[in-house]
Amino acid sequence: MNAYLRRVGLLLALFIVGSCSDNMVENSENSSLIEKNDGEVDLNSLKSEFSFALARVLNESEGVRKLIKEEAIKQFDHDYDVLYMLVKDKQLGGGGTLEGFLLKYVSRENLLSLYKEMPTLTIFVPSLPGDSFSAEGWNTAKEIPYVAYKNKENEILFVDNAGNLDIINRDEIPIFPIVVVKPSERVILQSTSTRSSNNSCIMRANNGINFVFEYDEFNNITPSKANTRAVEIPDNLKRIYDAKKYADQNGVWQRDYIYYGISTMEGMGMYRNNISECIYAFELTGDPNEVYGDISDQDDDPHYEPFNGYRGQGGWYGGNYEFIVKTYVSSSQLVANEIIKVLSISPKDLFWYNGEKRRDETQIKTIGAMAAFKKYYLPIPIPLFDWNLENYSSSITISIEEKDIETTEQNVTKTTSTFATNFEFNPTFAAVVKIGAKMGASATVTHEVSTTITRYLNSDVLGDVLINFGDDVVIKNEMENIGGSEDESLIRRRGDDKVPYTPKPIYVPVLNPKYNSGRYKIEIIPLAQY
Repeated sequence: MNAYLRRVGLLLALFIVGSCSDNMVENSENSSLIEKNDGEVDLNSLKSEFSFALARVLNESEGVRKLIKEEAIKQFDHDYDVLYMLVKDKQLGGGGTLEGFLLKYVSRENLLSLYKEMPTLTIFVPSLPGDSFSAEGWNTAKEIPYVAYKNKENEILFVDNAGNLDIINRDEIPIFPIVVVKPSERVILQSTSTRSSNNSCIMRANNGINFVFEYDEFNNITPSKANTRAVEIPDNLKRIYDAKKYADQNGVWQRDYIYYGISTMEGMGMYRNNISECIYAFELTGDPNEVYGDISDQDDDPHYEPFNGYRGQGGWYGGNYEFIVKTYVSSSQLVANEIIKVLSISPKDLFWYNGEKRRDETQIKTIGAMAAFKKYYLPIPIPLFDWNLENYSSSITISIEEKDIETTEQNVTKTTSTFATNFEFNPTFAAVVKIGAKMGASATVTHEVSTTITRYLNSDVLGDVLINFGDDVVIKNEMENIGGSEDESLIRRRGDDKVPYTPKPIYVPVLNPKYNSGRYKIEIIPLAQY
């Protein structure tokens, strides 16, 4: 099989721990790859048996191949994942179901045991370099993929359609059709969901098990409506620009007007609880090649493969970058809330790869490097928290890291935070109101606050930024035209690829540029959520 592998100096980073048992392999030459399992059936042998069965089913049923392709293209979790429990009983075009085919090679008892041990069993369709294989390009009539997984020794194994087993070395990546058996990294059982505060989408399997997305940002089934950006200031941004007008004229903070409707220094107003601080844009900073090396240092990070030979341009593989966004908001209860969100961004939206073809003896080799960063405007700004200055401190911290292995630890630290005191009950409003702009005439109060910080071990820490309630939100009175929205592929076909192209909205607000950690820049904007 190794003749079909291309050495690239990178590990195929798409798999999970698994193993194989002796009686599943017909090729005796592969016996050294197989783990002995004389005891009771465990998760590794169950997953191995499933992988062998799936390889045979893919070989004999085009209906199964079509099902997996169609479900993968949906990207229900923003990746090419197929959650087995949600599709196993779907009727195939030629009759039967995926599970019905698998039961010819796996006992029902073992399948039930596998469901219990790995309820988020997933079949992943990778996008391999050089367009050698992907969900979109999969010709299900002709291309029969192999099935890959990892064993206990962390070796990447794959089984072909005849039941032969082989190994993918750590410096190789397949350039043939292959799918991956693994647990989901984005979906969890509803009963174990502790991080998503608002599970707006519950996925129910036929056996009654409910699944939810670990983070709302992975939800591609019921996405929110994207904000409109047009030449004229859209309705959802008019309050932002009114706030800048009052800040320029009367010296108030922009957020005074956005959150409390205070337009003069002596004004007062009630808190508007429908507004959330949101991430609007994200951009990496520094040397592009150094940053790429830092955040693509793990096997399961995205990597770029610049193909040599006559296969043409290289490409990205390994899925999206996952950035953990942690917001620390100190409360008047003397504890700081740690709010965790996730940014899932394609490497194509963060890096510009500049390849150069040079002739070397009888073949053309492609060499290149990460030439520049792209600024990524979120299609849907991600809400972080609601800034009620009566209950929260006047400054908050945002910390971002590129997620690698999902292992965490928590530590408690103490910090000093400043709180505003210019709030009182007003009978006219029949509510507590903010008295005066900024911190008002009253003194502020400083408290020591306890903060529980979650660390994602082995992840790449990209640093912190400090955001103040008094910071400007927008810095220009009008929206800015930052470029056209022409599709990148059209530019490539015309050959206009000398200047890095970044797909962006045509008009965007010019937001405060100060939030720079040295490793990334973010833009923050308070937006009404309803």
